[in-house]
Amino acid sequence: MTPGYTLYARKIEVSAWRKWFAWYPVKVHGKRTWLKTVYRRKINTYVDMDDWARYEYGTIFDVLTD
Repeated sequence: MTPGYTLYARKIEVSAWRKWFAWYPVKVHGKRTWLKTVYRRKINTYVDMDDWARYEYGTIFDVLTD
């Protein structure tokens, strides 16, 4: 272990893809998309009693490859 660094246990949970209406602009494969139905999944990260969520957006092809 490197001196001066603290290691924390980290847990990542990835939810299933779900249809979602993009009522605000989101990035799908680097392009802004909005007012359309896209797929999104929630990714929760838990680190030392602190957790945060982020979303990943994709198309039907992303859903089929997972």
